[in-house]
Amino acid sequence: MNKQQKMSEKQSYKDRVADWEKARFAPPPAPDLNPIKPSLTKMVPMRDGVRLYTEVFFPIGNKGQTEGFPVILIRSPYPYSCPSLNGKVGVGRYLDEDFAVVFQLTRGQGMSEGIFRQHSDDIHDGYDCIDWVTKQLWCDGNIGMQGPSYLGSTQLQAARAKHPALKCIMPTAFVGDFTRIFPYLNGIPMRSVFMQWYKVADLDRMDDLDATYGDTALLKHPVWGKAFRHRPLIEAADKILKGDKLASWKDCIRHPLDDDFWQGIHFTDQELLDLDLPIFFTDGWYDSTIGPIDFFSRLEALQPNRSDRYLLVGPWNHYQTANNSVDDPATGDRSMPENAAQDLWSLRLAFFERYLKGNQDVEVQKGRVRVYITGAKGSDANRWINTSTFPVPGTEALKFYLHSEGDARSFPSDGSLTLVVPGNEPKDHYVYDPSLPTPTETEELTDRREIEIRSDVLTYTTAPLKKPITILGELELALYAATDCKDTDWFAQLTEVFPGGRSVAFHYGHGGVRARYREGLTEEKLIPENTVKLFTISLGLAGHQIAAGNQLRLSIFSSNFPLFDPNTNTGNEVISDVESRVARQTIFHDVDHPSHIILPAISME
Repeated sequence: MNKQQKMSEKQSYKDRVADWEKARFAPPPAPDLNPIKPSLTKMVPMRDGVRLYTEVFFPIGNKGQTEGFPVILIRSPYPYSCPSLNGKVGVGRYLDEDFAVVFQLTRGQGMSEGIFRQHSDDIHDGYDCIDWVTKQLWCDGNIGMQGPSYLGSTQLQAARAKHPALKCIMPTAFVGDFTRIFPYLNGIPMRSVFMQWYKVADLDRMDDLDATYGDTALLKHPVWGKAFRHRPLIEAADKILKGDKLASWKDCIRHPLDDDFWQGIHFTDQELLDLDLPIFFTDGWYDSTIGPIDFFSRLEALQPNRSDRYLLVGPWNHYQTANNSVDDPATGDRSMPENAAQDLWSLRLAFFERYLKGNQDVEVQKGRVRVYITGAKGSDANRWINTSTFPVPGTEALKFYLHSEGDARSFPSDGSLTLVVPGNEPKDHYVYDPSLPTPTETEELTDRREIEIRSDVLTYTTAPLKKPITILGELELALYAATDCKDTDWFAQLTEVFPGGRSVAFHYGHGGVRARYREGLTEEKLIPENTVKLFTISLGLAGHQIAAGNQLRLSIFSSNFPLFDPNTNTGNEVISDVESRVARQTIFHDVDHPSHIILPAISME
């Protein structure tokens, strides 16, 4: 680092401290945020001398001077989640049960020194923080970690460093594979949500955000709208972000491949297997993250039936996976059933009671795996299933094949889905124009017909089902397709169609792949023009029963904007491209090219 960079970092840190102090001495936050005063605060030094802001909380009535406690450690990049500012992390529940709590802001955040980089420092910093905690008189040598989203990843990064005092972790709703879901969807860069995330990461209060997080209406915003549309992509955030956040955004956006940049963040199978400690994974069907289910399933394949590994998945969005699951914020037309709410704090307390305090009589949850199946009112769905592993034993792969007479582009289309392999059928075509991209739905899990009627969208629908189909697991699309360009994107979405015509997704299902990464994310290969290729696309994870009388619909399209960056179809380098081409897309469903979806189906008997 040269002298100018050091001075810049010093200045940015000084500004952060000033902003932080301003927030801390501002008028008290709303009463429902329930801030709690730390027993002590420390600037904890890391191995390179950088100091991280840390809040410590002792059980009520104890100053931590005469007794050691098991410790719950939370490492977060979000200043607004500090317990001294609000009660989002639920410190009080742990203190009531005689756990001490340590909350630390990650490098470069709030009053923590250093430069922020996406997870790059969380292995060593996580280890160093744990090591510091173990040396304190108020720690009994047993440390567990918890937290959602980014906080889930900081747990996993700390765990891979293998400090002996870290006895268990509870990672919730974390990304897992950053090139597959966030900030990339199989090579397709995110635009809106990822760019906004860097603003969220610096907030002392969410109310200070200059625009609603994830709102597609931001396309009309005078600043954000221009940033979402700007080319070249590498310059898109220049007027939105600054300092280490802009540098981090650019570092990520330069690396769509699963290359060395992600090596210290992603987990190989062996690195997962090396996580030799109890883990409780939590996720939601309505959340974009795939990490908890993916990691649990991979661990099951590597080390089956380990008794101290747990998985909990409910009909929850990102917020609900971490909180005492209430239907707020709502999930579109998919209201959370009353019996789907879980006392997540009690589950966490039970897990830590067993693995930090050694109370083997405590049952963490019924079954190592507990998942919720949504469905129609009065059906045999809308209930929890307890099982020994995931995927659930006895899962059947149902294949529904695409058919049409060549007019799946109209609405209602002649596109259909059946269990019958197609014969010699005509192809379907549509035109994708990057300057007029297919939009992201205004609100997730609501009626999608406004998008399905577009001429750049194909739809394929089953007949009304004679009996329900219960889906549990990962859905896939095997798509045979061609384009007259060197590169393009394929998106797909599954919905449940109700008798009145409403077409509503039943899980988070932004499935997609960039053509140049069709053979994986280790290298890119431009696609031969007008040449049919097989694209295997994950359609996401679901636990839902399609009711008898309802229909299943597949939509296929080539953009999802502003959530994702529209493919220019040129085949040029993505981050520097300023050109674009209109693409003529072709979908095949015939004897030699039997495009189909694969549904993981179970019996509810």
